Amino acid sequence: MLKLLKIAVGSAAAIFLADLLGLSYSTSAGIITLLTIQDTSRETIVISAKRIGAFLVATVLSYVVFPLFGYHVFSYGIFLFLFIAGCSPLRLANAVSTNAVLVTHYLLEQDMTPAFIGNEVLLLLIGAGIGTLLNLYMPGKGKEIRVMQYRLEEDLRAVLLRMSEYIEREDRSDYTGSCFDKLQTDIEACKKQAFAYMNNTFFQESKYFIDYMNMREQQTAVLRDIYKKIVSMRTVLPQTGQVAALLRETAVTFGESNNAKDLLAKREEALMRMKDSELPVTRQEFEDRAVLYGIMTDLEYFLQLKREFADSLTQEQIERYWDGA
Repeated sequence: MLKLLKIAVGSAAAIFLADLLGLSYSTSAGIITLLTIQDTSRETIVISAKRIGAFLVATVLSYVVFPLFGYHVFSYGIFLFLFIAGCSPLRLANAVSTNAVLVTHYLLEQDMTPAFIGNEVLLLLIGAGIGTLLNLYMPGKGKEIRVMQYRLEEDLRAVLLRMSEYIEREDRSDYTGSCFDKLQTDIEACKKQAFAYMNNTFFQESKYFIDYMNMREQQTAVLRDIYKKIVSMRTVLPQTGQVAALLRETAVTFGESNNAKDLLAKREEALMRMKDSELPVTRQEFEDRAVLYGIMTDLEYFLQLKREFADSLTQEQIERYWDGA
């Protein structure tokens, strides 16, 4: 709705200003505004810059083609062929349509004088300028991302607690991976929102949210591996309780501002206790003990991902996103 409002108001304002300045083809300024307003502020600025660059190319080509071949439709075809061919390697293809329309004004007026070129320059600057200015304002999404972060962490907590419960059960027939469905859906939604926030923010280190979501996505992949190991076990060993306790503590304390150092230390302590315990007697106990060690290795990687993320943060990011949380 906000984008539609910007398009309507911006296009009308562009036409009004062009009329006020006495420009020919003033309605083109409104169309340029419409085409300039994109989904994000960053995209809008990029497209505006490309259109200005493409306009320079279009005007130079027009200045060569029309005086040389005449002001008729065949000349316009020659111009269009050269213009599109020239814009493609310069990555200006998405700026072709706007400038192709502006060049039709040269064709219709049969005029390439500096004064009329100035008319086209002003149409472009008014249309692109108003569109860019309007789209610099985007409603803040910081609070919304925070809410989504909280929901994502609750999803992860639920998965870990469920693991700590089922790893101590002999019957895991009703233990399915359905808990990952909501988690994955929320991760995708969070990443989409984080990218939108980054593209609408110019004065903050908003890339933090992208890195955070990527870290949680990697952790989710690790949890899927742990889930597969849990369902493969056939017995409940004495050491299972230590792994379950560590999973529970991780679920309770793994939040955004936890750098995972304490959890990694506790994981090492639990692993040492497991190594000091009696050797397995049966083949099944041996296999399940090996699975437990695999789970502990996966859990180390899970925590290490958070540790690396925390270590990569600048002091400014910590103060903004952790201390202020």
